[in-house]
Amino acid sequence: MKVAVWYGDKNIVLEDRPIPSIGEKDVLVRVKSSSICGADLHAYKGLSKRRKPPLVMGHEFSGMVERLGDETKGLKVGDRVVVEPIISCGKCKACKKGKTNVCEDRKLIGLNLDGAFAEYVSVPYEKCHELPRDLSFDEGAIIEPLAVAVHAVNITPISSNDNVLIIGSGVIGLLITQLLRSRTSGDILVTGRRDYLLEKAREFGATDAINVIDCDAVKTLLKKHGRVDVVFEAVGSNETVNQSISLVESGGSITLVGMLDREMTVDMMEVVAREITLRGDYGYTTDDFKEAIELASSGKVDLKGLITHVLPLDEIKKGFDILAERRENVIKVVINP
Repeated sequence: MKVAVWYGDKNIVLEDRPIPSIGEKDVLVRVKSSSICGADLHAYKGLSKRRKPPLVMGHEFSGMVERLGDETKGLKVGDRVVVEPIISCGKCKACKKGKTNVCEDRKLIGLNLDGAFAEYVSVPYEKCHELPRDLSFDEGAIIEPLAVAVHAVNITPISSNDNVLIIGSGVIGLLITQLLRSRTSGDILVTGRRDYLLEKAREFGATDAINVIDCDAVKTLLKKHGRVDVVFEAVGSNETVNQSISLVESGGSITLVGMLDREMTVDMMEVVAREITLRGDYGYTTDDFKEAIELASSGKVDLKGLITHVLPLDEIKKGFDILAERRENVIKVVINP
C-alpha cells in the first residue's frame, strides 16, 4: 500500500509498505478521506515536538471496513465508518470516571501509532462509528475536529444570554462558533488574523469578527464590546491566553483549547483577584464523538463549508505547503488515499 511518511521538518516521502495486519479485536479500514490537522501542520513547520519522526500522521479520517478480526462486533465488510482515534486504557482512574480523553496511558492514531495518511490503517473495532449516508467521506474526516469543538463547548458553563469570545478563527474556532449559535442569544465574537477566515466566522454565526493583526486586540475589543462572560482560547500562545484574561468578566471563565506554547507567563493575581476560571480542554470522549456525528448528520453544523482543498495522497506535501503558507484561502485540506 502507499503511505506518506513524515521524516521531520518538511520532509514527507511517499512509500510502499505492506498492508497492516490486524488483531482479533481490530478492523482494517480502507482510508477514503483523511484531513490535515493543525497539530500535524505544527509538526511539519517545526512548531511542535510532540510527533516524533519517522511517522505516518493523520488522525482525522473516514473509510470503509476492509477486513474484520475474529472477535469484532457490530461491523461488516463494506461498512462506511468514521474512526475515533483516541485509544484509552479503560482501567486508570480517569477512564473509570469517564474521562477517557485524559487517560493516563492514552494513545492517538497518527501520533503514537501510524495514522491515516495511508491507503489502509488498523484500528480497534470499538473505535469505528457508522458514517451516516447523508455525510460524504470527506465530511467524515472533519468529524474528529468537530468532536474537539463539541467537548470544549460541553465542558464550559454557558448561560443562554452570555456574551462569548473565541480567540482564533482556525478550524476549531469556526466549529465552536457554529456550536454556540444554539447555546446563547448573546454576542458571539471572533478574533483572528485573516479576513477570509473572519468572513467565514460571520457566515457561521459570529456577531462580530475582528482582524487583530494591525490593532491592539484587548483595547479594540474593550472599546467595541467590553468584557465577555466566556472566552474560548483556540490559539494556544502566551499572548492570546493573556488576552483572554484581560477580556473576560470578573467571575467569568476561560476554556483553553489551543496547544502551542508549552510554558506561559500569566498574571495570576488577576486570575485570583477577579475569580476567573481557567479550564484546560483536551480532545473528547466517545459521547462527544457520537454527538459530533449526530450534529453533522442533522445539518446543524456545516462541515462541507470548511473543506477548501481535496488532494490525492501523492500530493500530500502540496497540501501541507498550502496550509503552511496560507495560500488560496485555505481552511481545511482533505487527502483522498
